[in-house]
Amino acid sequence: MTATRVGCTSGSAEDAVETTAAGGTSLRYDATAGRFVYNWKTPAQAGQCLEVTVGTRDGSNLTALFRLT
Repeated sequence: MTATRVGCTSGSAEDAVETTAAGGTSLRYDATAGRFVYNWKTPAQAGQCLEVTVGTRDGSNLTALFRLT
């Protein structure tokens, strides 16, 4: 899993962001809910935008965009 700070309007990469799990947890897949779960301590910078990418076992990537509030 990687997180990169991106421009909120342009979507262009600005710099890497630390991806530390909160509470000693790790990335997991919840088959019942059909989704990934990761307790991530996000940076405390409201208004920042982040692009988070997770690499899968089959070599593909899943990407999501977030705006911190």
